[in-house]
Amino acid sequence: MSTTVDPIVPIPSYEQLSPAFQARARRGRERLGVNVNSLHAFAHSEELGGATRDYFETVGKLTVLPNELRLLIRLAAATANQCRYCTAHQRHQLAGLGVSEEKMAAIWKPDADVLTPRERAAVRFAQAITLDAGSIPSDVYADFIREFTPKERIEVAIVATSMGMLNKLNDALRVPLEAEFEALVA
Repeated sequence: MSTTVDPIVPIPSYEQLSPAFQARARRGRERLGVNVNSLHAFAHSEELGGATRDYFETVGKLTVLPNELRLLIRLAAATANQCRYCTAHQRHQLAGLGVSEEKMAAIWKPDADVLTPRERAAVRFAQAITLDAGSIPSDVYADFIREFTPKERIEVAIVATSMGMLNKLNDALRVPLEAEFEALVA
């Protein structure tokens, strides 16, 4: 997404949000350290936008996957979709966990030793879902099935596809990336 394109919905200030969206905005700010433009944009649709934001939050809370792995999966989907907004957010959160730049870059290197076999299987599956879910290569399936339980497979797929949905929404609505995160995708 280009940083020079105007959003197609205004980004309301915190004070303009309903009490329910203010609560969501506070949680988003706690997670990322800034007012989250995407979350504020969704406030234009109180019910459906709110339910959608709650769904994204629930995906992060209910998974048994470790937070670092969940964020690597989200980064793999966001970069496959070329969503600058979500790529920057995932990179910021991963850096906050102490994940190295080398490891973040390794999601596109199938033989990188910096990823564990489990991480590699998850990010390759997330990328495959994002690029063409109907044509996932058999070796990607084999590695994924070997590394994850059926419950975890469902959760990896939900984490990856929910990120893909958020990528599409942010890009289609032209949600501007917060200035604090521009350097993460420069």
